[in-house]
Amino acid sequence: MPHQIYFTMTFTSTHDAIEKLIVPPPLKVDRDLPPEVQVLYFVNPGCRAYDGRVTPYQGFMFMARVRHGDVAGRAGWEYVDGLYGDKTEMDIMGPWGVYFGMLKKMADIRFTPIGGNEFEISVTRRGVRLVTMTIRTGTELSDAEIEAINAANSQVGKTLTVREIPNVNYSGFVDRSICVAPSDGNTVSRAWAADKSSIVFGHDDLDPFDELPVLGVGGALSFDLNSDKELFSEMEILENLPLQETDTAARRVLA
Repeated sequence: MPHQIYFTMTFTSTHDAIEKLIVPPPLKVDRDLPPEVQVLYFVNPGCRAYDGRVTPYQGFMFMARVRHGDVAGRAGWEYVDGLYGDKTEMDIMGPWGVYFGMLKKMADIRFTPIGGNEFEISVTRRGVRLVTMTIRTGTELSDAEIEAINAANSQVGKTLTVREIPNVNYSGFVDRSICVAPSDGNTVSRAWAADKSSIVFGHDDLDPFDELPVLGVGGALSFDLNSDKELFSEMEILENLPLQETDTAARRVLA
């Protein structure tokens, strides 16, 4: 995934809300850390699917800090859309989300300039605007500052996912596992300071974001990112989960 462009910010919420709406079960939020969510809008024009073809798409991702046993890292999920609004250009993203274990939900995502260097990002599903995010970009960061960003990214821990593949009659799973992907497969090449960020959530019965309070906003940034193939090819199974799972209440929240 070469040359992705990101616009991101961090907001403070509550551990309980993050665990319910952001963290895929059975993973748990890391309650030893502040209750923060990172949201990231991105365009990924050079993404190559498993068959090698270019599959451009855009996304809006939620990430939170989690801990599973002795392993600390990040976990979340994302909304996806075609780069130019044509979802048929990125239909591999559905299966990809299953293989990698990161839920991908289709949405109408729009990136709109509202000023010379101010932008509004919106996410809409079923006619309901679920996310409205604004951000203003500023000066480009120095090489030393970018090096510090990459160093910090390598310290946040690996990406944890929950992969669930059903059996032939959907009575259980043939694979249900917590997977872990390396954190050093992402490299920022350029970055810009950002501020004047805000985020407002809407409500849908399957996306009840009004239950995710925004208690403070900060940590805005824009950057170019390259994700290496090893981010996916070196993913490992951290733990095999029971193949028969009866408690699906938490999982339905993300369905």
